[in-house]
Amino acid sequence: MEMKNILLLICVVTLSLTARSQNNTWCGTNHLVKKQIEENPGLQQIMHEALKKAAISRPTDNATSRTLITIPVVVHVIHDNGIGNISEEQVQSALDILNLDYNRLNADTSDTRSTAEAPFRDNAGSMDIEFKLAKIDPDGNCTNGIVRVNAPTLTYGAGEDCKYDSNGGSDQWPKDRYFNIWVINTIAGSSGGITLGYAYYPYGAATNSGYGILIRHDVFGSIETADGEDGRTLTHEMGHALGLPHIFDAGFSGADGCHTGDCNTEGDYSCDTPPQQEANWSCSPTWNSCNNVPLNDAYGFDALDQIENYMSYNACQNMFSNDQVDVMQFNFNDIYFLDNLRSDPNIAATGVNDPDQLCKAEFDVAKRVVCAGTTVEFDDQSFHGPISWTWTVTPGVEGVDYVYANGTTAASQNPEITFIVGGYYDIELLTSDGVTSDSEVKTAFINVLPESAQLDVIEGFEAYTDLSSTNNWTVHNPDNNQGFEILDGTGLSSNKSAFLANYGESGSNTDELISAPLDLSVVDPATEEMTLSFRYAYHKRYDSNDEWLKVFASNNCGESWAQRKTIHGNQLSELTSSNAWYPTSDDDWTTVHMTNITSVYFVENFRYKFEFEGENGNNFFLDNINIYKGAPSDDLVGVNDLEGSIRSFSAYPNPVEGQLNIRFSLENIQNAIVEIVDVTGKVITKNNVQANSGSNLVVLDLDDIAAGAYFIQLSVGETTQVEQLIVR
Repeated sequence: MEMKNILLLICVVTLSLTARSQNNTWCGTNHLVKKQIEENPGLQQIMHEALKKAAISRPTDNATSRTLITIPVVVHVIHDNGIGNISEEQVQSALDILNLDYNRLNADTSDTRSTAEAPFRDNAGSMDIEFKLAKIDPDGNCTNGIVRVNAPTLTYGAGEDCKYDSNGGSDQWPKDRYFNIWVINTIAGSSGGITLGYAYYPYGAATNSGYGILIRHDVFGSIETADGEDGRTLTHEMGHALGLPHIFDAGFSGADGCHTGDCNTEGDYSCDTPPQQEANWSCSPTWNSCNNVPLNDAYGFDALDQIENYMSYNACQNMFSNDQVDVMQFNFNDIYFLDNLRSDPNIAATGVNDPDQLCKAEFDVAKRVVCAGTTVEFDDQSFHGPISWTWTVTPGVEGVDYVYANGTTAASQNPEITFIVGGYYDIELLTSDGVTSDSEVKTAFINVLPESAQLDVIEGFEAYTDLSSTNNWTVHNPDNNQGFEILDGTGLSSNKSAFLANYGESGSNTDELISAPLDLSVVDPATEEMTLSFRYAYHKRYDSNDEWLKVFASNNCGESWAQRKTIHGNQLSELTSSNAWYPTSDDDWTTVHMTNITSVYFVENFRYKFEFEGENGNNFFLDNINIYKGAPSDDLVGVNDLEGSIRSFSAYPNPVEGQLNIRFSLENIQNAIVEIVDVTGKVITKNNVQANSGSNLVVLDLDDIAAGAYFIQLSVGETTQVEQLIVR
């Protein structure tokens, strides 16, 4: 992004839902613009001259030269297949609000004050504009004006990265042909607040690939995920995108909010919005922050603050002023890309006024990887105007492999299908508007996981040539770079391991390896405990690397996940290798024993996943994954006959609150007993661990242990070591 680009960060609100409902916001505009002006001092004058030109050029008669403006719109929905993947109906509801507000057709126009001290109703303006979703894309293909991109790493804490295909986001459609809006889950905020949206001014160098609006889905429109209370965030942001400052801005002339100079060249450059000292959130009808009367003021006296203005932060917004409307109208004549945007040839090229005719069959689901017995809700997204639908599922037999649920059928617009048998299913949709038909086939679209596996199976990855050939494991690679794969010649005492080629990857990458369901319902919570163990191999690339391994568990087949273990930085490894690193001996591997797979996970469809967060570090390897009952398993019977030798033993953090890590190293495979003992010798917790040679890491949850002094006792064969422990 060029330093001259004017990024207007709008609507930062407190975490309080009450405050949010009152539109309790503050704006990062002044800070960002000030910073950019410091980097490019000429920018302030560029902004000032553009706004002054628009203000001075406004007609004396507000209705003079007024023409209807039509704006083709494209909405880029950047989502994670969750609630942020909003419907076409919600998108349309957002444009409906724009069309009402900008044409003074909103239902609350009567709330605009018309009193002696606040004579604003007669100065409220209509823009004569309509915002319409495009029907033809830049390549001449049909579209519904909505681009959907599944990019979990870009939709949370979003910023400019989500606006580029190269980052996994969605490129701007040409700004002189389409007005671009990006809808995301959350935006990177500041000062502990929540950013609802931001926009670029159309002035100066703000003609780059970022021009448009970035906005959260929960304030976009008035239905479904939008709560309806902040539906005018888009109205506010569009005001910035079409050239309007806040009514409390000091402007770019150097004057403060309560300026006394010419209102055409100071403040917000609109003479019928009284000067305002600073942002406020009060809808008090007597609020008056300035006593000044600027030169050329529309009222000629000290009018009250215009709390109902869309470019304020007040919850009672309901109007643009005539002068603000004239500034926006002028910009459509003066700024080349806005002028072309509303031109007759462009209206024809984008098809916004074309009649509805079916041109595309399309559908989606919220979740494509499911357990057997799960009901999947299909969402028809065909356009335009379908009236009939035919769904086909292959392979499989209806009533045997799958059934339609909740009264839906193969002819429903949005069917619900319960999948019974595991495997990959192709889905086809044939739709028609009565004249034209179109179909869409998505191959291997639904992955129904195999029936829950039984316990005591160690996953060594030896049976696979690649992870895509099995649905025992799901690879999630949201950054679309190097994901988990099978690598020969790297396994622990075997040939294969799960490998993540993290060396040479850029920072802030996240990759996941997710298990198929495992049946833990056979475990007796009254008498049995479970341990999840796995071995990993890893070296840093640089001493400063802080890369993370996280382990999650789910008791509902992956509908939701709970984080059960985190290892990062030096805990993951203190060793570094400047070149791409690969394990060469058993000593390169660490065994992790997670004893916190508690009874809440003793269900039929238990799943677990490994998540690795990279930071330009080194390669990562997983092997020998096992879920076992706390007692030693049969394949280790007799190993205690070997001479036990504990190379090292430590516990951290100490003192501890919550989760305790116990790390020890052994000469050979042994059953290990880890106990927490109080000062009287009473055993508080006892865990049997199938320890491996080399490094072992045992994770204990101590949330239910009272604060005080204890001892950690590690017993391997005939050897016992003890350390003191303080629980806070």
